[in-house]
Amino acid sequence: METQKTVYSYHPQTGEYLGSSQATLSPMDPKEFWLVPAFATEQEPPQPGERQIAVYDNQTWMLHADWREVPLWSKADARQISAIIGDTPDSLNATELQPPAFAAWRGDAWGVDSAAQSAAQAVAARRQVQERLTAAYQNRRPLEDAAELGMASSFELSRLEDWKRYCVQLSRVELLPMWPKLEEEDWPRQPI
Repeated sequence: METQKTVYSYHPQTGEYLGSSQATLSPMDPKEFWLVPAFATEQEPPQPGERQIAVYDNQTWMLHADWREVPLWSKADARQISAIIGDTPDSLNATELQPPAFAAWRGDAWGVDSAAQSAAQAVAARRQVQERLTAAYQNRRPLEDAAELGMASSFELSRLEDWKRYCVQLSRVELLPMWPKLEEEDWPRQPI
């Protein structure tokens, strides 16, 4: 007489197969009454294929799609999304292909959204202009104070003129033909 029987456990919410264990005969009724743990069944689950999982539902095992461990990106907005049991890339309108920066889905592959890329580059360039102007004004202020008080030397007046010229050049970088794709050598040179 058997004293143990294999049973198959499943998750209480999702029903996904968790593994097998052994049920034992009841000490109160050792004539074939098995103590099967909660959320377990004597029915053996089917063998899942690639990206599938066995799920116990309505007293039976079924195979469902399982893309939970695969990184997926939405074709609509290029954000990474998480699948749940039963989801597929098609049902989520997603792809396994990782998008580049400023991605736009173009039929069967990612492309670059040039307008979004240019807009982001313009925002970054304007932020850099502002940062450089802020630093320039901090350098100018003591020289301007000295000039207003009549205390500036000819060297300080020359430096003040250099800083003012630099600020004007910074304020005009948006007029450069390569805007907003500026390389370091495209920026006005900061006075020494």
